[in-house]
Amino acid sequence: MTGFLRRHKVSLTLAAVVALTVYALIIIVDANDDVRAEARARFFEQYSRQQYLVAQLTANSLDELFATLHRNLDLVASLFEGQRVDPRRARAVRASLGKIYVSLSGTPVIDLVVFDANGTAAAIEPHDSFTLGRSYAWRDYYRWMRDRREPGRMYVSPLMRMEGGRLRGAKELIVAEGIYGVGGEFRGVVACTVDFDQLARKHILSVRMGKHGHAWLMDNTTRTILVDPNGRIAGMGFDEALRNKWDRLYRLLMRAGDGRPGSGWYDFHDPDDPSRQVRKLVSYHPVRLDNRLWTVGVATPEREVEALLTSFLQRQEFISTALLTTILGVAAFLLALLFNWNRTLSTQVALHTRALSDTHARLKSTFDELLVAKKVAATGHLALGLAHEIRNPLSAIRMNMQMIRKRIEPSGVMFENFSIVEGEIKRLNRLLNDVLDFARPRPLRLRNVPVAELAGRLMQLMSQRLTDRGITVTTDLDPELRLVCDPEQIHQVLLNLVLNAMEAMEGSERKQLEIRARAKGEHALIEVCDTGAGIAPGKCEQLFDPFYTTKAVGGLGLSILQTIVMNHGGGVSVHSEPGAGAAFTITLPRSGPPGNGECIEDHPYC
Repeated sequence: MTGFLRRHKVSLTLAAVVALTVYALIIIVDANDDVRAEARARFFEQYSRQQYLVAQLTANSLDELFATLHRNLDLVASLFEGQRVDPRRARAVRASLGKIYVSLSGTPVIDLVVFDANGTAAAIEPHDSFTLGRSYAWRDYYRWMRDRREPGRMYVSPLMRMEGGRLRGAKELIVAEGIYGVGGEFRGVVACTVDFDQLARKHILSVRMGKHGHAWLMDNTTRTILVDPNGRIAGMGFDEALRNKWDRLYRLLMRAGDGRPGSGWYDFHDPDDPSRQVRKLVSYHPVRLDNRLWTVGVATPEREVEALLTSFLQRQEFISTALLTTILGVAAFLLALLFNWNRTLSTQVALHTRALSDTHARLKSTFDELLVAKKVAATGHLALGLAHEIRNPLSAIRMNMQMIRKRIEPSGVMFENFSIVEGEIKRLNRLLNDVLDFARPRPLRLRNVPVAELAGRLMQLMSQRLTDRGITVTTDLDPELRLVCDPEQIHQVLLNLVLNAMEAMEGSERKQLEIRARAKGEHALIEVCDTGAGIAPGKCEQLFDPFYTTKAVGGLGLSILQTIVMNHGGGVSVHSEPGAGAAFTITLPRSGPPGNGECIEDHPYC
């Protein structure tokens, strides 16, 4: 009877296992299709995201190109600042115009042209007798600049064909900017001709994804195809090329006219067989110019994406088959799982134990660092006391030395000895002042000042010394950049860096000092670069240690500099290679140090 019951229980267990297996098979088969559909959707979503990133990078490259053109047009316009635009002035600035043109050699710019107030070409680089002296007052860009009178505004023309010159018949764009007087009176136009074929080859046609994944470019302002979705340079309008046959692409481009990025799909010519159509996945991103909106798209035939997905689906089928086989040994699997859980728990306990030990070690290290900091603070107070105690007798020594010198009026070797003693006393005084500044920095007195004003005042102060040493200075300062800081202390920081750069360039054949200032998010970056001998590898981090120096005598200059910058809530870094000079970068919050300092001028952050 007991054996019968035991066999009955075993049969029930086997039946339950078989029933569970069949049920699991049904669930897995049903779920397999759902998994495939979800995998396909996720894969297509990820692929569209990659296309979007490529479109964004392509749009950024076009933005950078036109920003470069805009900056150079500004330079050309500045050549005529305060002057009439005429052939005489054009001859005077021809050399500078040539240099600006040479600087654009890496861009698709064909030529630079300057037109006078009547639309006549007064200067062109390179020289083109066909264009020089002709009137272009009928051109859209000339009328646009003359009638709108918006200084600093850039005009980008629609796609057109060149009607003359060296590249007659080639596709071109005109990028122009107006030249205006101080009172806003119109004086002329500076324009550059852009070879659109070269622009498209470099920035659009070079973008590929897979075999038939192309980038395309549309002008949403004029509704013109610049580079079509199969990678060919076009020039047709949306209505003519798309509306009747490719309605979905037409509607997608009209939707992109609002200047927002996006993704989607459309039907278009099959790249392998133009007589057929194929669905393409597309992601697009806007390119915002001053007077024009372009859209960059990256599209790939859906079948290529499906091919990439096939290998993943095959692996998924293999996993499903393996799972079905595993279910047949579910009992053994459960036992193994329990064993694995026990081992995993033991491993986790060991990991947490090690983590606690590491945390304890870090706490101990932090405590030791706090003790060291406390000792350093005590040493600082001791240094203050010693500095005061030394300064008074040192002053007495100096006064008595001066009295003795006046009384005996030494000469020869005795005169040199007195000079050496006085020089050493002055050096000790400077060192004591540095110790006092380092150990007891004065409170910040904050003001909202332009960075260009700080740098300009410094250059005015140092101009004669820099000229005497044969040092050439170039500046690149954002005139709109303002900084909440203590101007005197930041002036001291910049002065220290300039003096260090001057000393570093002694003996150098090329003496070039460069000061740059720009905004980066909520911070201001100020860079001081020289062409000196540079700093040895591994020594940059030691530069800010007290009394460390690469010169004969050390001091606290860079240590005080770092303290001032840190009190402003910023940081200082240095990059250098031996023989290639050094670049010091000061990073400061534009809104001032958080919660520190005394505001002596109203500004939004006080």
